[in-house]
Amino acid sequence: MMITKYSPSVYTYACLLLLGMQLISCKMEEIATVESVKQIQGSWQITKATRNGTDITEKFDFSPFRITFQADGNYQIQHPLPFIVAKDGVYSLDDPQYPFQIKFKEAETNREVGSSFDYPIVAGTRNLYLTFSAGCSSNTYVYTLVKTTDQ
Repeated sequence: MMITKYSPSVYTYACLLLLGMQLISCKMEEIATVESVKQIQGSWQITKATRNGTDITEKFDFSPFRITFQADGNYQIQHPLPFIVAKDGVYSLDDPQYPFQIKFKEAETNREVGSSFDYPIVAGTRNLYLTFSAGCSSNTYVYTLVKTTDQ
């Protein structure tokens, strides 16, 4: 019985060399993923409302309600209804690029109230989801707002 010592062939070395050169020659590009600042300026209307998970959109007339966010940090409310605030004031996002909360402060008060903030695109339309409790902490409202064309 003949025992031979393993000896890598020239082809094995050549393949390893080519593989190494290919890996070195590939550029690993860093993809910069910078999230844009959320632009909520404009007039928004409620298109859907839920209370504790139950759709209440058809139970109230939400159509006249508008909230207008201005670039200077002010907001105005038209036709108030059960909402996180009832009067005009100032707003702020906890982070302009990755906001998870929006805060409202009515004019002439020191009281600041917050709402969770979600800003997805649904069926090609930018939506704004606000989740809050208005008065009774056992009731949680989720309002879906879309930008209006009226100014």
